[in-house]
Amino acid sequence: MTITEAHVATDTWLERYDAAVAGVLPSYFELIADRAEGSWITDVEGRRYLDFGSGIAVTNVGHGHPTVVAAIERQVRDLIHTSVVFRHARYIELAEAVGRLTPFFDRPQVFLCNSGAEAVDGALKLARKTTGKGGVIAFRRAFHGRTMAATSLTTAKGKYREGYEPLLGGITVVDYCVPGEHPSEAEAVRAALAELDAVLSLQLPDGNVGAMIVEPVLGEGGYVVPPVAWLEGLRRRCDEHGIVLIFDEVQCGMGRTGHAFAAETFGVTPDVILFAKGIASGLPLGGIVAPAALMERWPNGAHGSTFGGNPVACAAALATIEVLLRDDLFARAELLGARAIERLCLSTAALDVVTDVRGIGLMVGVELRDKDAASAVQERCLADGLVVLTCGPGENVLRLVPPLTLSDEELDHGLTILEQALADVV
Repeated sequence: MTITEAHVATDTWLERYDAAVAGVLPSYFELIADRAEGSWITDVEGRRYLDFGSGIAVTNVGHGHPTVVAAIERQVRDLIHTSVVFRHARYIELAEAVGRLTPFFDRPQVFLCNSGAEAVDGALKLARKTTGKGGVIAFRRAFHGRTMAATSLTTAKGKYREGYEPLLGGITVVDYCVPGEHPSEAEAVRAALAELDAVLSLQLPDGNVGAMIVEPVLGEGGYVVPPVAWLEGLRRRCDEHGIVLIFDEVQCGMGRTGHAFAAETFGVTPDVILFAKGIASGLPLGGIVAPAALMERWPNGAHGSTFGGNPVACAAALATIEVLLRDDLFARAELLGARAIERLCLSTAALDVVTDVRGIGLMVGVELRDKDAASAVQERCLADGLVVLTCGPGENVLRLVPPLTLSDEELDHGLTILEQALADVV
């Protein structure tokens, strides 16, 4: 294909997209993906991009990992769908595998669905059904999904809620603990917990609040790593008030923080963990995992799903977990993330455009002075063959979430492109 033909192909696809696809669906870039492998995506023009976005933290073991592809192919030939008419082996095996990733839970049990937002909705139903209390505490700058209940909990950006009110009632939003907004980490913890205590004592009698849902690492809200002391404070208050503590690990789970789940990384055990994104390498799958003592109080038939726990998605998830464990990718995430943060802190120290570099494992945030600067860096990176996503309330944080299978050379190549883009913006 010639360059001219390639451009025509892209333009033709974009015209068809605009004609056929609902305009409400957003996209970062006006590119048409054709294929992907490992840490690279190729568009219909044949141009390759190093992917530091992973489909928003989804392709944790890379695009099209051979082990995952082989598992999908085998399962498609055997069994594609059962719904709740029949039980199937892959669902059972995956529930057992996820349980082994949560050694801090006593007899963990799993419910599978199709997405992170569905897991959020299900967890709210679980908490309400088992506590008899409908009130929910959520945190400012959170992103929990796009369904109506998940949107009601989401405050990362006003546009996610605009035009959809009235939303789900009974939700109280309090401050997330953002260390950079205070003189010290200790002061950040004190202020955030003081506000929570005031809300619990003045606004929310114990008989009203059944759930507290929090991202143990803030995702869409800016890639903020909170102090462990704050998460420990949440745990104590949930114990004191009989509240179900829910960790939404949809974005930070499946190895990103150096362990399967951030709950283990931080040493703070919630009552419920939600997962999706990185669990099945791009196939739609999400879920809820909690101790049997809680799950057994959720009556049979009180919740369900037609497609949740689809055999093919479960096979992909089992293979994904196999690769994560076999190749020690949790440790790899911790190693590469530390290298990236150290290098970026040094290389950007003299750049006024960069106001912070932070992260944990392979969840790295580079905060810039404003949205325009972030957009300019993102565009320059794309022009040089690197996919970088943005996030944060001001859309001024570059989030780096490459596959955990990223090679040393690929990491260095991507960071070099990013550093040059930052220097050029200055």
